[in-house]
Amino acid sequence: MCSCVPLLRSRYGAHLSKEQVAELVAPHSDTLKLVHSWLEYHGIPSSSISVTHGGSSLKLTGVSVSRANDLLGASYQLYRHVKTNETMVRTVGYALPAALHAHVQTVEPTSSFDSPHPQWQTPRKRLGGVAVELAEAASGEPVTVPSRRDDKNHDGTTPSFLSSLYSTSAYSPAATDKNMIGIVGFLGQYPSPTDLTLFMNKYRSNGADATFTALQANGGGYDPGNPHAEPNLDIQYSQGMTYPTRQLFYSTGRGPTGTKDEYLSWLEYIINQPSIPQTISIAYGHDEKIYPRLRARFVCSLFAQLGARGVSVLFSSGDDGVGEGDCKDGSGNVRFIPIFPATCTCGLFSWLASSTQARVRVTHHTAALP
Repeated sequence: MCSCVPLLRSRYGAHLSKEQVAELVAPHSDTLKLVHSWLEYHGIPSSSISVTHGGSSLKLTGVSVSRANDLLGASYQLYRHVKTNETMVRTVGYALPAALHAHVQTVEPTSSFDSPHPQWQTPRKRLGGVAVELAEAASGEPVTVPSRRDDKNHDGTTPSFLSSLYSTSAYSPAATDKNMIGIVGFLGQYPSPTDLTLFMNKYRSNGADATFTALQANGGGYDPGNPHAEPNLDIQYSQGMTYPTRQLFYSTGRGPTGTKDEYLSWLEYIINQPSIPQTISIAYGHDEKIYPRLRARFVCSLFAQLGARGVSVLFSSGDDGVGEGDCKDGSGNVRFIPIFPATCTCGLFSWLASSTQARVRVTHHTAALP
Protein backbone atom coordinates (compact mmCIF):
# COMPACT_ATOMS: atom_id res chain seq x y z
CA MET A 1 0.00 0.00 0.00
CA CYS A 2 2.83 2.39 0.82
CA SER A 3 4.23 2.12 -2.69
CA CYS A 4 1.08 3.74 -4.01
CA VAL A 5 1.53 6.96 -2.03
CA PRO A 6 4.21 8.57 -4.27
CA LEU A 7 2.11 7.79 -7.35
CA LEU A 8 -0.99 9.35 -5.82
CA ARG A 9 0.96 12.42 -4.77
CA SER A 10 2.47 12.80 -8.23
CA ARG A 11 -1.01 12.74 -9.77
CA TYR A 12 -2.57 15.14 -7.25
CA GLY A 13 -4.14 18.05 -9.09
CA ALA A 14 -3.56 16.43 -12.50
CA HIS A 15 -7.10 17.19 -13.63
CA LEU A 16 -8.34 16.88 -17.18
CA SER A 17 -9.07 19.72 -19.53
CA LYS A 18 -12.48 20.28 -21.12
CA GLU A 19 -11.17 18.70 -24.34
CA GLN A 20 -9.68 15.67 -22.55
CA VAL A 21 -12.95 14.97 -20.74
CA ALA A 22 -14.83 15.21 -24.04
CA GLU A 23 -12.47 12.60 -25.48
CA LEU A 24 -12.95 10.40 -22.42
CA VAL A 25 -16.76 10.34 -22.62
CA ALA A 26 -17.10 10.27 -26.42
CA PRO A 27 -19.34 7.40 -27.64
CA HIS A 28 -17.83 4.53 -29.56
CA SER A 29 -18.08 4.83 -33.33
CA ASP A 30 -20.31 1.72 -33.44
CA THR A 31 -22.80 3.45 -31.14
CA LEU A 32 -22.92 6.52 -33.32
CA LYS A 33 -23.45 4.45 -36.47
CA LEU A 34 -26.36 2.54 -34.93
CA VAL A 35 -28.08 5.60 -33.52
CA HIS A 36 -27.67 7.65 -36.68
CA SER A 37 -28.97 4.74 -38.77
CA TRP A 38 -32.03 4.45 -36.53
CA LEU A 39 -32.75 8.18 -36.76
CA GLU A 40 -32.21 8.22 -40.54
CA TYR A 41 -34.68 5.34 -40.91
CA HIS A 42 -37.28 7.50 -39.16
CA GLY A 43 -36.64 10.42 -41.49
CA ILE A 44 -34.66 12.63 -39.10
CA PRO A 45 -31.95 14.46 -41.09
CA SER A 46 -28.38 14.79 -39.84
CA SER A 47 -28.89 18.57 -39.69
CA SER A 48 -31.28 18.01 -36.77
CA ILE A 49 -28.65 16.10 -34.76
CA SER A 50 -25.96 17.78 -32.65
CA VAL A 51 -23.67 16.82 -29.79
CA THR A 52 -24.20 18.17 -26.28
CA HIS A 53 -23.26 17.61 -22.61
CA GLY A 54 -19.55 17.48 -23.27
CA GLY A 55 -19.85 15.09 -26.19
CA SER A 56 -21.66 12.36 -24.26
CA SER A 57 -25.13 13.04 -25.68
CA LEU A 58 -26.99 13.57 -28.91
CA LYS A 59 -29.53 16.36 -29.14
CA LEU A 60 -32.39 16.43 -31.64
CA THR A 61 -34.01 19.68 -32.72
CA GLY A 62 -36.89 20.43 -35.07
CA VAL A 63 -38.60 17.13 -34.31
CA SER A 64 -42.38 17.35 -33.99
CA VAL A 65 -44.24 15.74 -31.12
CA SER A 66 -45.98 13.34 -33.51
CA ARG A 67 -42.66 12.19 -34.97
CA ALA A 68 -41.19 11.83 -31.47
CA ASN A 69 -44.15 9.62 -30.58
CA ASP A 70 -43.52 7.42 -33.62
CA LEU A 71 -39.79 7.30 -32.96
CA LEU A 72 -40.12 6.27 -29.31
CA GLY A 73 -43.48 4.52 -29.20
CA ALA A 74 -44.50 7.28 -26.79
CA SER A 75 -47.49 9.51 -26.15
CA TYR A 76 -46.22 13.00 -25.35
CA GLN A 77 -48.80 15.34 -23.84
CA LEU A 78 -48.98 18.57 -21.86
CA TYR A 79 -49.17 18.04 -18.09
CA ARG A 80 -49.84 20.64 -15.41
CA HIS A 81 -48.43 20.50 -11.90
CA VAL A 82 -51.35 21.05 -9.52
CA LYS A 83 -49.23 22.87 -6.89
CA THR A 84 -47.01 25.07 -9.03
CA ASN A 85 -49.33 25.40 -12.05
CA GLU A 86 -46.28 24.64 -14.22
CA THR A 87 -46.92 22.92 -17.54
CA MET A 88 -44.50 20.51 -19.19
CA VAL A 89 -44.40 18.08 -22.11
CA ARG A 90 -43.92 14.52 -20.86
CA THR A 91 -44.83 10.91 -21.63
CA VAL A 92 -45.55 8.09 -19.21
CA GLY A 93 -43.26 5.70 -21.11
CA TYR A 94 -41.20 5.09 -24.24
CA ALA A 95 -39.51 2.22 -26.08
CA LEU A 96 -36.30 1.71 -28.03
CA PRO A 97 -35.31 -1.05 -30.48
CA ALA A 98 -33.53 -3.93 -28.76
CA ALA A 99 -30.38 -3.22 -30.78
CA LEU A 100 -30.05 0.16 -29.05
CA HIS A 101 -30.53 -0.97 -25.45
CA ALA A 102 -26.78 -1.35 -24.86
CA HIS A 103 -26.05 2.00 -26.52
CA VAL A 104 -28.68 4.50 -25.38
CA GLN A 105 -28.84 5.09 -21.65
CA THR A 106 -31.83 7.43 -21.44
CA VAL A 107 -34.06 9.76 -23.45
CA GLU A 108 -35.10 13.19 -22.21
CA PRO A 109 -37.60 14.58 -21.55
CA THR A 110 -39.74 11.55 -20.84
CA SER A 111 -41.34 10.36 -17.63
CA SER A 112 -39.96 12.53 -14.82
CA PHE A 113 -42.47 15.14 -13.64
CA ASP A 114 -40.77 16.66 -10.61
CA SER A 115 -38.66 19.80 -10.27
CA PRO A 116 -35.89 20.27 -7.70
CA HIS A 117 -36.92 22.19 -4.62
CA PRO A 118 -34.79 24.19 -2.18
CA GLN A 119 -33.21 22.31 0.70
CA TRP A 120 -32.82 25.01 3.32
CA GLN A 121 -33.06 24.86 7.07
CA THR A 122 -35.84 26.77 8.78
CA PRO A 123 -34.73 28.75 11.88
CA ARG A 124 -36.45 26.21 14.14
CA LYS A 125 -34.07 23.49 12.87
CA ARG A 126 -30.87 25.45 13.29
CA LEU A 127 -28.36 26.02 16.05
CA GLY A 128 -28.55 24.09 19.31
CA GLY A 129 -26.45 23.94 22.47
CA VAL A 130 -24.42 20.96 21.26
CA ALA A 131 -23.38 22.88 18.15
CA VAL A 132 -22.19 25.81 20.26
CA GLU A 133 -20.10 23.46 22.41
CA LEU A 134 -18.54 21.94 19.29
CA ALA A 135 -17.67 25.37 17.94
CA GLU A 136 -16.08 26.42 21.23
CA ALA A 137 -14.09 23.19 21.40
CA ALA A 138 -12.82 23.65 17.84
CA SER A 139 -11.78 27.28 18.29
CA GLY A 140 -10.67 27.13 21.93
CA GLU A 141 -12.63 30.31 22.59
CA PRO A 142 -16.17 31.16 23.71
CA VAL A 143 -18.64 31.52 20.85
CA THR A 144 -21.22 34.27 21.04
CA VAL A 145 -24.56 33.85 19.26
CA PRO A 146 -27.55 36.20 19.03
CA SER A 147 -29.88 36.07 22.01
CA ARG A 148 -32.91 33.83 21.70
CA ARG A 149 -36.16 35.73 21.83
CA ASP A 150 -38.32 32.89 20.64
CA ASP A 151 -38.05 29.83 18.42
CA LYS A 152 -39.55 31.51 15.36
CA ASN A 153 -37.06 34.39 15.23
CA HIS A 154 -33.98 32.66 16.57
CA ASP A 155 -31.17 32.17 14.08
CA GLY A 156 -27.71 31.83 15.57
CA THR A 157 -25.93 30.31 12.58
CA THR A 158 -23.85 33.35 11.70
CA PRO A 159 -20.69 33.40 9.53
CA SER A 160 -18.58 34.01 12.66
CA PHE A 161 -20.14 30.99 14.35
CA LEU A 162 -19.40 28.80 11.32
CA SER A 163 -15.82 30.09 11.17
CA SER A 164 -15.37 29.11 14.80
CA LEU A 165 -16.98 25.71 14.26
CA TYR A 166 -14.67 24.88 11.34
CA SER A 167 -11.57 26.68 12.69
CA THR A 168 -11.30 29.03 9.72
CA SER A 169 -11.30 32.31 11.66
CA ALA A 170 -7.63 32.96 10.91
CA TYR A 171 -7.87 31.92 7.25
CA SER A 172 -7.57 34.57 4.58
CA PRO A 173 -8.08 33.60 0.90
CA ALA A 174 -4.89 34.27 -1.04
CA ALA A 175 -5.46 33.34 -4.70
CA THR A 176 -8.49 35.57 -5.15
CA ASP A 177 -7.37 36.36 -8.70
CA LYS A 178 -7.63 32.66 -9.64
CA ASN A 179 -10.22 31.03 -7.40
CA MET A 180 -13.98 31.23 -7.88
CA ILE A 181 -17.06 29.83 -6.17
CA GLY A 182 -20.26 29.09 -8.09
CA ILE A 183 -23.80 29.11 -6.67
CA VAL A 184 -26.50 27.42 -8.76
CA GLY A 185 -30.08 28.71 -8.79
CA PHE A 186 -33.21 27.10 -10.24
CA LEU A 187 -36.95 27.77 -10.51
CA GLY A 188 -36.64 31.46 -11.37
CA GLN A 189 -35.21 32.28 -7.93
CA TYR A 190 -32.63 35.05 -7.63
CA PRO A 191 -30.42 36.67 -4.97
CA SER A 192 -30.34 40.39 -4.24
CA PRO A 193 -27.12 42.47 -4.24
CA THR A 194 -28.81 44.93 -1.87
CA ASP A 195 -29.67 42.17 0.60
CA LEU A 196 -26.09 40.88 0.35
CA THR A 197 -24.74 44.29 1.33
CA LEU A 198 -27.09 44.45 4.33
CA PHE A 199 -26.07 40.94 5.39
CA MET A 200 -22.34 41.63 5.11
CA ASN A 201 -22.62 44.94 6.96
CA LYS A 202 -24.29 43.12 9.84
CA TYR A 203 -22.29 39.90 9.98
CA ARG A 204 -18.97 40.63 8.25
CA SER A 205 -18.38 44.35 8.02
CA ASN A 206 -14.92 44.00 6.44
CA GLY A 207 -16.69 42.52 3.41
CA ALA A 208 -19.31 45.24 2.93
CA ASP A 209 -18.20 45.67 -0.70
CA ALA A 210 -18.95 42.01 -1.52
CA THR A 211 -20.72 41.36 -4.79
CA PHE A 212 -21.41 38.55 -7.24
CA THR A 213 -21.69 38.04 -10.99
CA ALA A 214 -25.06 36.74 -12.23
CA LEU A 215 -24.86 34.44 -15.26
CA GLN A 216 -27.98 33.32 -17.11
CA ALA A 217 -27.66 29.64 -17.99
CA ASN A 218 -29.83 28.08 -20.69
CA GLY A 219 -32.77 30.45 -20.51
CA GLY A 220 -32.45 31.51 -16.88
CA GLY A 221 -33.72 34.98 -16.04
CA TYR A 222 -32.47 37.45 -13.48
CA ASP A 223 -34.43 40.06 -11.53
CA PRO A 224 -32.45 41.38 -8.53
CA GLY A 225 -35.50 43.37 -7.46
CA ASN A 226 -37.44 40.16 -6.86
CA PRO A 227 -35.19 38.10 -4.54
CA HIS A 228 -35.96 34.71 -3.01
CA ALA A 229 -34.96 33.15 0.30
CA GLU A 230 -32.89 30.20 -0.96
CA PRO A 231 -30.50 31.96 -3.39
CA ASN A 232 -30.20 34.90 -0.96
CA LEU A 233 -29.18 32.50 1.81
CA ASP A 234 -26.72 30.69 -0.48
CA ILE A 235 -24.97 33.82 -1.73
CA GLN A 236 -24.88 35.52 1.67
CA TYR A 237 -23.39 32.61 3.59
CA SER A 238 -20.96 31.79 0.80
CA GLN A 239 -19.71 35.37 0.87
CA GLY A 240 -19.71 35.40 4.66
CA MET A 241 -17.37 32.40 4.70
CA THR A 242 -15.15 32.99 1.65
CA TYR A 243 -14.94 36.75 0.98
CA PRO A 244 -13.14 38.12 -1.05
CA THR A 245 -13.17 35.06 -3.34
CA ARG A 246 -15.03 35.80 -6.57
CA GLN A 247 -18.65 34.57 -6.58
CA LEU A 248 -20.70 33.51 -9.62
CA PHE A 249 -24.45 32.93 -9.50
CA TYR A 250 -25.92 30.69 -12.23
CA SER A 251 -29.57 31.46 -12.86
CA THR A 252 -30.72 28.33 -14.68
CA GLY A 253 -33.70 27.93 -16.99
CA ARG A 254 -35.18 24.88 -18.68
CA GLY A 255 -33.68 25.75 -22.04
CA PRO A 256 -35.22 27.54 -25.04
CA THR A 257 -38.32 25.32 -25.12
CA GLY A 258 -38.81 25.35 -21.35
CA THR A 259 -39.05 21.57 -21.18
CA LYS A 260 -35.64 20.43 -19.96
CA ASP A 261 -34.79 18.93 -16.62
CA GLU A 262 -33.15 21.69 -14.54
CA TYR A 263 -30.03 19.67 -13.69
CA LEU A 264 -29.50 18.62 -17.31
CA SER A 265 -30.09 22.19 -18.42
CA TRP A 266 -27.41 23.56 -16.08
CA LEU A 267 -24.99 20.74 -16.83
CA GLU A 268 -25.34 21.32 -20.57
CA TYR A 269 -24.31 24.93 -19.96
CA ILE A 270 -21.51 24.47 -17.43
CA ILE A 271 -19.76 21.53 -19.10
CA ASN A 272 -19.39 23.66 -22.22
CA GLN A 273 -17.61 26.46 -20.32
CA PRO A 274 -13.81 26.61 -20.74
CA SER A 275 -13.38 28.08 -17.24
CA ILE A 276 -15.34 26.72 -14.26
CA PRO A 277 -15.22 27.64 -10.55
CA GLN A 278 -13.19 25.22 -8.46
CA THR A 279 -16.08 24.88 -6.02
CA ILE A 280 -19.80 24.89 -6.90
CA SER A 281 -22.68 24.72 -4.41
CA ILE A 282 -26.16 23.42 -5.24
CA ALA A 283 -28.73 23.79 -2.47
CA TYR A 284 -31.57 22.13 -4.37
CA GLY A 285 -32.66 18.53 -4.50
CA HIS A 286 -35.56 16.15 -4.08
CA ASP A 287 -36.32 12.62 -2.92
CA GLU A 288 -34.20 10.21 -4.92
CA LYS A 289 -37.05 7.69 -5.14
CA ILE A 290 -39.03 9.87 -7.54
CA TYR A 291 -36.11 10.26 -9.97
CA PRO A 292 -35.94 7.58 -12.72
CA ARG A 293 -32.86 5.38 -12.22
CA LEU A 294 -31.47 5.63 -15.73
CA ARG A 295 -31.83 9.40 -15.76
CA ALA A 296 -30.22 9.62 -12.31
CA ARG A 297 -27.23 7.63 -13.53
CA PHE A 298 -26.86 9.87 -16.54
CA VAL A 299 -27.03 13.04 -14.42
CA CYS A 300 -24.42 11.60 -12.05
CA SER A 301 -22.10 10.80 -14.95
CA LEU A 302 -22.31 14.44 -16.03
CA PHE A 303 -21.38 15.65 -12.56
CA ALA A 304 -18.45 13.22 -12.78
CA GLN A 305 -17.24 15.14 -15.82
CA LEU A 306 -16.94 18.21 -13.60
CA GLY A 307 -15.04 16.17 -11.03
CA ALA A 308 -12.59 15.02 -13.68
CA ARG A 309 -11.87 18.70 -14.36
CA GLY A 310 -11.05 19.30 -10.70
CA VAL A 311 -14.36 20.84 -9.63
CA SER A 312 -15.79 20.10 -6.18
CA VAL A 313 -19.60 20.13 -6.35
CA LEU A 314 -21.35 20.49 -2.99
CA PHE A 315 -24.96 19.29 -2.66
CA SER A 316 -27.57 19.75 0.01
CA SER A 317 -28.27 16.47 1.79
CA GLY A 318 -31.78 17.46 2.89
CA ASP A 319 -33.55 19.14 5.78
CA ASP A 320 -35.08 16.10 7.46
CA GLY A 321 -32.22 13.77 8.37
CA VAL A 322 -33.05 10.25 7.21
CA GLY A 323 -36.52 11.34 6.10
CA GLU A 324 -39.54 13.43 6.94
CA GLY A 325 -42.09 12.06 9.40
CA ASP A 326 -41.95 8.34 10.17
CA CYS A 327 -40.01 7.41 6.98
CA LYS A 328 -42.60 4.81 5.99
CA ASP A 329 -43.20 3.87 2.38
CA GLY A 330 -46.55 2.97 0.80
CA SER A 331 -46.36 -0.52 2.30
CA GLY A 332 -45.72 0.74 5.80
CA ASN A 333 -42.05 -0.29 5.81
CA VAL A 334 -39.47 2.10 7.27
CA ARG A 335 -37.11 3.33 4.58
CA PHE A 336 -34.50 6.06 4.63
CA ILE A 337 -35.22 8.82 2.10
CA PRO A 338 -31.99 10.00 0.44
CA ILE A 339 -31.89 13.29 -1.46
CA PHE A 340 -30.80 13.44 -5.11
CA PRO A 341 -28.37 14.54 -6.53
CA ALA A 342 -26.39 14.35 -3.25
CA THR A 343 -26.47 10.57 -3.67
CA CYS A 344 -24.50 10.84 -6.93
CA THR A 345 -21.24 10.64 -5.00
CA CYS A 346 -21.71 6.91 -4.41
CA GLY A 347 -20.93 5.97 -8.01
CA LEU A 348 -18.50 8.55 -9.39
CA PHE A 349 -15.26 6.70 -8.71
CA SER A 350 -16.48 3.52 -10.43
CA TRP A 351 -17.64 5.60 -13.40
CA LEU A 352 -14.25 7.23 -13.80
CA ALA A 353 -12.45 3.89 -13.47
CA SER A 354 -14.63 2.14 -16.06
CA SER A 355 -14.33 5.14 -18.40
CA THR A 356 -10.54 4.93 -18.30
CA GLN A 357 -10.29 1.16 -18.62
CA ALA A 358 -12.99 0.50 -21.21
CA ARG A 359 -13.89 3.65 -23.09
CA VAL A 360 -15.94 1.68 -25.58
CA ARG A 361 -18.58 1.09 -22.91
CA VAL A 362 -19.12 4.75 -22.11
CA THR A 363 -22.09 5.27 -24.38
CA HIS A 364 -24.36 7.82 -22.71
CA HIS A 365 -26.91 9.52 -24.92
CA THR A 366 -29.90 11.74 -24.44
CA ALA A 367 -32.32 12.96 -27.05
CA ALA A 368 -33.77 16.30 -26.03
CA LEU A 369 -37.11 16.26 -27.77
CA PRO A 370 -39.59 19.16 -27.81
